[in-house]
Formats: sequence, structure tokens, C-alpha cells
Amino acid sequence: CHGSKMQMGDVRLDTAAGFGKGKLVTGNDPEKSLLAHVIRYSGPVKMPPSQKLKPAEIADLETWIKMGAPWPASAREKPKEKPPLWSLQPVKKPPLPKVKGAAWVRNPIDAFVLARLEAKRLAPAAAADRRALLRRATYDLTGLPPTAPEMDAFLADKTPEAYDKVVDRLLASPRYGERQARAWLDVARYADTKGYVFEEDRNYPNAYTYREWVIDAFNRDLSYDRFITQQLAADQLPEVKDADAPEGLAAMGFLTVGRRFLNSVPDIIDDRIDVTMRGFQGFTVACARCHDHKFDPIPTQDYYSLYGVFDSSEERTLPISKKTVREPWERHNAKVAADEGEMQQTVLAQIKRLRGLPDAPPELKALLQGFREDTIPDEGKLKALFPHYEPAAQKRLDELKKELDELKSKPPAPPKLAMAMVDRANPRDGVIFKRGNPGNPGDPAPRRFLAALSKAGEREYWKQGSGRLQLARAIASRDNPLTARVFVNRIWMGHFGAGLVRTPSDFGYQGEKPTHPELLDYLASRFMDDGWSVKKLHRLIVTSAAYRQSSDVDKASYNADPDNRLINRMNRRRLDLEQMRDTAMMASGRLDLAQTGGRSVDLWAAPFTPRRAVYGFVERQNLPGTFRTFDFATPDSTSARRFQTTVPQQALFFLNSSFAVQAAQAVAALPEVRGAKDEAQRIRRLYLRLFARLPDADEMAAALAYIGKGEPTPPSPLWSYGYGGFDGKKTTFTPLGTFVDGFYRVGPAFPDPGLGYIALNPQGGHPGRDDAHAAIRRWTAPFTGTVAISGALQHGQKPGNGVRARIVSSRSGFLGEWVAHEGAANTEVKSVGVEKGETLDFIVDPIGNDNSDAFAWAPEIRSTDGKLTWNATANFTPPPGQKLTRLALYAQALMMTNEFMFVD
Repeated sequence: CHGSKMQMGDVRLDTAAGFGKGKLVTGNDPEKSLLAHVIRYSGPVKMPPSQKLKPAEIADLETWIKMGAPWPASAREKPKEKPPLWSLQPVKKPPLPKVKGAAWVRNPIDAFVLARLEAKRLAPAAAADRRALLRRATYDLTGLPPTAPEMDAFLADKTPEAYDKVVDRLLASPRYGERQARAWLDVARYADTKGYVFEEDRNYPNAYTYREWVIDAFNRDLSYDRFITQQLAADQLPEVKDADAPEGLAAMGFLTVGRRFLNSVPDIIDDRIDVTMRGFQGFTVACARCHDHKFDPIPTQDYYSLYGVFDSSEERTLPISKKTVREPWERHNAKVAADEGEMQQTVLAQIKRLRGLPDAPPELKALLQGFREDTIPDEGKLKALFPHYEPAAQKRLDELKKELDELKSKPPAPPKLAMAMVDRANPRDGVIFKRGNPGNPGDPAPRRFLAALSKAGEREYWKQGSGRLQLARAIASRDNPLTARVFVNRIWMGHFGAGLVRTPSDFGYQGEKPTHPELLDYLASRFMDDGWSVKKLHRLIVTSAAYRQSSDVDKASYNADPDNRLINRMNRRRLDLEQMRDTAMMASGRLDLAQTGGRSVDLWAAPFTPRRAVYGFVERQNLPGTFRTFDFATPDSTSARRFQTTVPQQALFFLNSSFAVQAAQAVAALPEVRGAKDEAQRIRRLYLRLFARLPDADEMAAALAYIGKGEPTPPSPLWSYGYGGFDGKKTTFTPLGTFVDGFYRVGPAFPDPGLGYIALNPQGGHPGRDDAHAAIRRWTAPFTGTVAISGALQHGQKPGNGVRARIVSSRSGFLGEWVAHEGAANTEVKSVGVEKGETLDFIVDPIGNDNSDAFAWAPEIRSTDGKLTWNATANFTPPPGQKLTRLALYAQALMMTNEFMFVD
């Protein structure tokens, strides 16, 4: 508790410097020394807390105090100072290293990679084939696979610029922004809900506007320094304050889409400090909330300096920009004014015409009296005059009136709203919370940037506004050694599967050092020199020879560098959740790339939205199981990277989920596949759709052999679920037609309006309203022989009169009856002969009154030789899905292959 790793109470006992004699020993007097009192147990603090020292030990320490508390020479040595933290050193563009294999180098990245490989006497892998390269680049930049026409065009283009043209096309695609935004949303801990909030509305109805802003920012290549400043302080930037600004305030969703922590302000601010500093700086500043950072140069005061910045800001829901409010109403009002003006001019022209008629009847002349020629008469005269207008004028006035009625009944839609922040009227500095407790305030902490990232003597206090703009500028500065390094490392990780720094959100002492420090600094400095252009950074990386390496690895290279830290090959990567879903939707012809923007949608509810996965609804508190199964980043806090797991649930999803089944069915039903002239052509088109290539001879032979076997016949289920009655001789049985939340039920409504609470699940269920509508679990014998039946009927409710259970054989008739009311009954049939196809019905009725009749009864049937067992709970299954054709089954199998599910 008081050594090198932990110093409770700021007391260290293993070195003279850490001991701090003045704290524990006063002069040479044990009576005045705190150390003597705590070991004697004579005061409120007793040490060691587990057991008092022996008297002789206490006497030794008292003698030592009287001696002046001397220390041995080794203990008087000062603890060694930590070496300077590499990530806090200025970014300097290094010279390109000289390499022997210069012919391999395509751009400066390769020189740094090859220099390390040559130093270890390793060589880079061979270049990936063109098919693999196009697939890799297309997935990395857009999150989608190349289509067969795109693949054919690239393979046919033999010019040296072919690949560069592909990269430019992908960077210009709107799909690029959708893919890159999803990676950033992990960092920003994006979700559409607040987390647990007790009784208030848990949704963030405007979170989607932040996602739209991120997508747009990547697509228009918003410079990264502006990307930072807009997310932290868009409300204070001229380009956002301007009425015609396209960016708007939605960028500040970065700060406001986090968890709500039951509206605990200290926790909300802590989350904002964490996402800002880990997201942009790769620094775990939130670790200094309760004490000075244990490893990195971040004192608690620096944490509360940032706390004051965010505590001096407040949330506001505001229109994304003034333009989004003004323009729709301007267009609306202009149309109304134009229609009203045309209507007025038409009426005045007709009145003028009528006044000029030489033979106007007296009643018309009377109507034309009493108002000036250039004014519109009252409503009554207008209606009376209307029949005298020319037919064309009447028609046009009717059209204008209809247009005006529609315009006035349908005003412009409300503007999109941003989850923004603004400065408080009276900003306030932070105060250190001792041990992180807001109820125990300590010293003040003026708003300012981290000392470790500030130049000596230039660390200014932020007195203008909250300090968010100053914070943003300090982070987005070329002089900040972390900002560019952290971001280029994230982009590198997106392309190679691992960063040059393998702890992408921890550039401190506890994080890993870069595998290629000179390369990291080269990328960071060039990134800033290129105007912080993200697209230029992507282009530089994906056009390098290092990126274009094959993912194949030989034994010698693997043994020398198993983790591929030297980058002597491309890392093999599996599709992530969004890539997997979008690829399956695209292959099945159901992905609609035109549906962009807008509110979030449920990705996993049938009939499965055709929108890309980036637009999926993210439920923070109850993240759907499919998200967790496929390693989706937790939205509870900022995520540095997604960890990749391999678990059985992933395979089961592709085998059994309705999403996977429907995707396979849709692929097999595509017009191009269904309309093929024969099975061979159908298989070729299936391969083109899924892999953008044709099958080889072995694949064609295997496919034809499988599909040619005819359609499989599914086995009949042994257990079925229904309702009916027993008249003493036979059972009536009607299958339960709906399966919801693990229950077989009558229909979608529960209770059923006519039959009540009939339901069956693996453990039991509930009977219907009367004995003619009992719940029935039916077993169909798969063999001829003798069986024994065991089980326990349980009823736990005091109200009502309990339930009655019967077992009835379709061949042998009534086998037994039991009643349970607020208790249990043993339902045993020791031996009964059955024939294959015979049914045993396990019937539970309400004994005329279905009040509080939920029951548990999961019988077990065993062959008397002990070899076979059928258990109602273990064998409980949902109803079988739609039968798949052999072609659809083959498509489903192909969609589970590595070729489909991996980038390489």
C-alpha cells in the first residue's frame, strides 16, 4: 500500500525521498511523531490495519525514530526519473532512409517499411493479385465489395494508372464518407439513446444529424483541424455562425451524444473530457479525476481545468444552421405571394373587362358599383362576379385557390436540429474534487490546456467564454505533438488492421511505442503539410507498395515476425458487422444506396431495411445481440478499436438467422439467376454476384452435384404445440399459429380476444378460457417400443382453482390425470407401448376457471431400454422457417465462406 506502485495517503515507505520524514517523524521524538502513534494504535489511524505489530517491533521503530530515522544508502537514492515520453516530443519530418531494394519503393511509406525489414534481414511479401487488391481497396475506402463490372473493368485496364484511377473513383464516391464515418462514430461513442435514464425519454431524436455531419465532412474532405474545432466549438466559429454556412451546429453531437449517467453532471463532464482527450489526443486524462495520473504527466489540476471548460458550457437543441430555417420558409412564402399576386391580377383584369362591356345586364352593373377599379371587392361580390368571368380565368382561379389551400395546410417541415452546446452566460473555473468527490472541493483549477502540452511560460488562462474554442485550437495546432500522430495512426489501423501504435487511444507511458516511429512522424508531418487532408492521407497509404502486399505468409517470415509488426505482409482481416450486412444486402439485390441520411432505422427487424448499416439504430443500454455477436464497438464510452472474436454464435447466425436465410433466398431469386437457361449458367451467375468471378471446374462440379440431388425433405417435428379438448375418448388438436418471444400463441394479440391466455414455452404455459381450449403439447413417436414418462406439474398461484393435466395416447387412450393448485404433482407413467407415428398429448386445462393458471410442466419421455430420451424443454424448438431450395442453400453456404466473409 505504500510502495513504488501504490502510495495510499501519499505515503511511500520504500525510499527516503518518498518517506517524507516531516510527515511521519517529528525530530527525534516518538511522542510527537505520527508514525509512532499509528503503529501503537493510540489514535484514529491504526497501521498496519490488519494486525498490530509485536511489542518488540514497535520498540525497534521507536528506537529508530530516536536515532533520527536514518536510512541505508541504497534507500536514500532518489527514484529514477522516467524517460521523456516519446509522444510529447515535437513532430519532425524525418529524411527518407536509404534502402537496398529501392525498386520496391512506390512512395515514401515504403522506404520506412523496407528499411526496418532489411535491418531484420526480411523481405516484403509479393504483391497481391489485382483481384485481391481491388477488393481490399474497395472495402477499405467504401465498406462495400467491388461489383463484377468494376472487377472486369479493372482487370481489363492494363495501363500503369489503372489502380490510381480506381483509388480516385473510390475517394470521390459518396460511399467513402459512409465508411469512414462509421469508424469515427466508434471513437465518438455514437448512439441513438441515452442509456439508463429511469423514467425520462431515453431517445436522442436528433443524434442522426451528427452522423450526417460526420459523413458529409469526410465526403467533402473537411480538413482535420476544422473537423476538430467544429466538433468542439462550432457555435463559436464564423463559418458556422454565418447564415449560409453548410456545416451547421450538428458537429457538436461529438460532445453531446454520450451516456447520460442518470443526469449526473460530474459523470457527463467526465465522459466529455474522456472522449475529447482520448479521441483527439490519445491521452487518458480521465484517469486524473481522483488523483494525479499514475503514469502520465497529467496532474489532477489539469483534469479539473478541462472540467471547468465543459462545466462552463450548456446543451442546446438548435437548428443546424440559420439557412435550414430560413430557406424553406422563404420558398414557401414566395410561392404563396406569387399565387396570391396572380390571383389578384386575374380578378382585376376580369373586373376591368366586365366594366367595359357595352351591353352588361343591370344586375352585373349593380355588382360592379361600390368599389374602385384597382381594388378587390368583398367576398360576397367576388362570388357573385365569378360566373361572369371568362372560362379560362375561372379555371386558373380555381387552380390557384387549390394551390394556396395546399400551401397553407402544409407549411415547411421543421428544420433539422443539432445537439449543440453554447457557452454559459457566466463561465466558471473548475475546482479540484478531492478523491473525485464533488462534495469535497479543494483548490481552484483555472481553465487552461494540459501543462504537458503547453510551452513553458506560455500556458494562458482561458477567460474568454467557456474555453472550448481555445481548447479546440490547442488540439488542432500544428505545435501539438499528439493530434496528427493519433489521427494518422487511426487511419493506418483502418487499412492494415493494426496501428503503428497498437494502443490507438493511449499514447502515454502505458501504451505501446510505435513500431515505426519515423514513419509515424513522416505521416503526421506530411498530413499537416497537405492541409490536414484526410483523402490525401488515404491516397498516400493505399497507393504504397506496403499496402499492396499479399496477405500470404511463408513459415520463415511468420516465425520471424508472427504479429507482423514489421509489416512484411498485409494482415488478413474479416469483414466487420457493417461490411458483412451491407455485403449480404448488396449480393441479394436489396441494398438501396440512394437512401442516405435521415433518422436511424432498425437493421435486424424483418423485412430488413435496404439502407446501409451505418444508418442503423444504436440502442446504448440494450444493444441488440447481433451487434454484440459481431464485435460492434460499445457505445458506452469512446472505443479505440474493435476487437475481433470467433464464437459459435457467429456461425449460428449465418446458419439460422432470418437475415441470413432471407439473403440466401433473395440471391437465388434474383432475375439474372432465376432466368438462367440451365443450372450451370445459374451457378456462374451466382458466383459472379457473390465473388465477382466465375467458378472453377471443381467448384462447378461440386455445385452441380449438390443442386442435382433434388430438394431435401425436412424431418417431421417430434413435438408440436396446440390447443383443444379431451372428451374422454379422443383429443381435438389445433396448432398454435404464432411464435413470439419464445412462446407459441394463438395469434399476434395476447391475450387472444376469443381464447384467452393460451400459450406454451419450453417450461410450461397457460391454458385457455375453458376446458375445451386446453393447452396441448403433442409428442409423435419416432419408433415402435415401450416408453416411460416422468415430470412434475407445478402451479404457484393461490387465486383460482388450479390446473388439471392429462396424458392421452392416440392409440391407447387415457393414460393418467393430475391436479395441481398452489403446489406440484408428480406425473409419472411407468410404462406404455407406442407405435411409430402414434401421438401422446400432454393436456392442461383450467378446470373451468382460467384465473391465475400459469403452470410449469415439461415432461420427459424415455425408452425403457434407456437409450433414447425426449425432453420437452431440451427439445423445444421454434417453428421451422420457410423451406430453402437447394440453390438457396448453396448460396447460403457460399455466403459463409472465407472468400465472402474476409477482405483478403
